Amino acid sequence: MHRALTRANFPWTTFGLIVANVFVFLGLQLGDDGARDRALAYYADANLAQWEFPAYREWLDAHVDSNERAEAFAHFADVGDVATAVQVLQSDPDFVAALEADEVIAPAVAEHAQWRESRREFERLWNSGFTERWMLRYSEFSPPRILGSMFLHGGIGHLLGNMLFLALLGLLVEGALGHGLFLVVYLVGGFGAALASLAWHWGDHGSLVGASGAIAALMGSYCVLWGRRRVRFFWWFFIVFDYVRAPALLLLPFWLGWEVLQLLFSHGSNVAFDAHAGGIVSGALLALGVRLSGRERRDFLDEDARAEAAIDDRAALAKANEHIGRLELHAARALLETLAQRRPDDLEVLVASYRCARYEPGAPRLAAAAAAVFACPARGTVDIRAQKDVFDDATKATGGRINLTPARQIALVARWPAIGEGAAAAALLVGLATKFPALPELPTALLGLAHDLRVRGDAARTKSVLECIIATWPASGEAGKARVLLADAS
Repeated sequence: MHRALTRANFPWTTFGLIVANVFVFLGLQLGDDGARDRALAYYADANLAQWEFPAYREWLDAHVDSNERAEAFAHFADVGDVATAVQVLQSDPDFVAALEADEVIAPAVAEHAQWRESRREFERLWNSGFTERWMLRYSEFSPPRILGSMFLHGGIGHLLGNMLFLALLGLLVEGALGHGLFLVVYLVGGFGAALASLAWHWGDHGSLVGASGAIAALMGSYCVLWGRRRVRFFWWFFIVFDYVRAPALLLLPFWLGWEVLQLLFSHGSNVAFDAHAGGIVSGALLALGVRLSGRERRDFLDEDARAEAAIDDRAALAKANEHIGRLELHAARALLETLAQRRPDDLEVLVASYRCARYEPGAPRLAAAAAAVFACPARGTVDIRAQKDVFDDATKATGGRINLTPARQIALVARWPAIGEGAAAAALLVGLATKFPALPELPTALLGLAHDLRVRGDAARTKSVLECIIATWPASGEAGKARVLLADAS
């Protein structure tokens, strides 16, 4: 999990899916055991086994090529485990369908009406369980069951494991797709996983439940969406393990290969490796379609690369400052020029470039470096302080002949009261008023400075600035405001 969870990237669709899965399990599935027990108890009380067990033995002999199911049923029936034998019988949809169609126990059989009535009641009890109504049966194509089975789970451990991976993958994939498109990929990928499982098991008896096929689709989508972007992941080989950074697409053959390997060699595990493999392929194809249509959210996908680049740039800036400290100016300039191309509005880079220019023999680049610092927008008091320090140093280095237009000086100085440099700001602006009284920005800038000084409690300098405005531009609107402020102060 390499993305911090924030309000901006909160995966609301993922959260909704987790809530839905938890609600289905805790609110709808927990009563299934009771329904199953009631159905099995009724089966025994109605003695349905006397009609159906012999009929099922004959059916198995005539219709089943493999004797695995026949042996299992015979074993449980012979040892008197009626409940398990009934579950084997009920898991055979072909037999149950033939039974319902009166193809196994014909109407001419004695007591057929009694059996039919008892069977109908048993089916009602058996199908009253939520899981039984919605789980996906092998060899039965049912879109409603495919959708419903994505929200069913076989136990609390099954639920918690799936929800953990849904949360982790959802944060990354939903951020890359957006809420609506993520839901489409999740559901369609889940359908693809179910279809793969049906294709693999067609002709078998059994059922499929769980969100893991849809979650596997998110795994495939993740690999394709991130593509060649390098991500950090964990790997292990027996007792050797580590974290490594590699292109996300590299995970696709490993994840898919692992599921296929397990599918071929892990028999009897009760894990739907077929659905996992189908989900990974479905999710990868869906993500490929998203990328080809240009609908992925590249800002989110590139966030890691930007963060890594920022870390690398910080390291390069630190190295450049080390070179400057050792007067290795050529090496420092090479680093700083590269950084300036990538981060033209980074004040720290510009200040370092100024320092490098400051120590060069003859300082041929000093004026341009200082101008770049002053032109950079200040994003807070730290930036204002850095610009003030460069201004003071450049003024000293040039003997007061700093190459900065009056308009730029006004814009720069107007921010100084925020760092407690109101006195310096007042001195410089009053000096400009003396030299360049025709500058249209000056009266407004001085009046703004007077307001700042007044708020900060510097009454003496406030009065001095207001008097300068009145004396220099007596007929201006700013002078009128200055008189009002002076009268209030007195």
